[in-house]
Amino acid sequence: GDLEEGHDYLAVTEPFRTAAVSGRITAAIEQVHVREGDTVKEGDLLISLDDRQFRDGLATMEAQIAQAEAELAANQASVTSLRESLAYWERECTRDRKLAESETIPRAQAEATAEKANEARGRLAPTELKSLALDQQVSASQRKADELRTMLTYTAICSPFAGVVTVKDVDPGDLATPGKALLVVEDRSSVKLAFDVPQSDLPAFRTGLAASFTITGSTRRAAVSRVYPSLNRARMVRAEVVLAGTEATDLPLGAYVNVSIAFRRCEQATLVPVDALVESTQGQRRVFVIENGVLRARSVKVLGMHCGTAAVEGIAAGERVVVSSFLGWARLADGMKVEVRR
Repeated sequence: GDLEEGHDYLAVTEPFRTAAVSGRITAAIEQVHVREGDTVKEGDLLISLDDRQFRDGLATMEAQIAQAEAELAANQASVTSLRESLAYWERECTRDRKLAESETIPRAQAEATAEKANEARGRLAPTELKSLALDQQVSASQRKADELRTMLTYTAICSPFAGVVTVKDVDPGDLATPGKALLVVEDRSSVKLAFDVPQSDLPAFRTGLAASFTITGSTRRAAVSRVYPSLNRARMVRAEVVLAGTEATDLPLGAYVNVSIAFRRCEQATLVPVDALVESTQGQRRVFVIENGVLRARSVKVLGMHCGTAAVEGIAAGERVVVSSFLGWARLADGMKVEVRR
């Protein structure tokens, strides 16, 4: 027959994903929209927090932005006018300087024109600086408004994925703070069997190994889905078998399940009880076969063992072997006459 060599592990059923939902800001809880046991979809509103301070702050900031933009527009109009005035007086200054050099007009008139250009230049510089300051003020206020809009979105706490609300630890009026769990949402679209693997099993343990378990009298099969990369505090490695569809039917969460993991499979091998194997002084495995009422020692190669059964080579199916217990082998020898008792 076939023999699967492996180990049995005690696993616990867990949801595929679990989220302890908490707030990102400190605020009073205004309304809780779900109850324990409710089914939610991804993005559904779970909790509403008090958002008045953020709405008021956003309204104030938007008013400041509007006022600063109006001042900026007015100042930009002044800048445009002063630039036109400066351009006019610079042209006049150039013309009068040439006329004064040709003694067409008095030099004092040319100097007066140059003074007008300097005055226009002096009024333009601070006005341009004021526009720059107002523009920076608008940008800073817009960044603050964007921050308040972001904070406002934090007042609506939504489900990170589709699942079931299993824990509700808060009520309206309670205070939500960052890191404080308010609700627990579990994704039950799939179920996983989680168990710990001893360090001694790790050389043969890997993802993809066949796993089997029995629920309500039926044996179900799956495969190892994940093996964590490091040992936990108990010096064991956590492994998971993810179940979906009919594999997870009638499998309650939190239940303990015995999972058999097959490290390797021997197909169509000769199977003998492990108690029939005896080790010789040379370290070889053998069995005692009964031939016409006489014991014959037969060397065998053990292919695998599981649950008291061994798969071997060197003996044919149907032959009778001796099954013994503690100290029983000391009284047996090759060629000894025996009487079969079952």
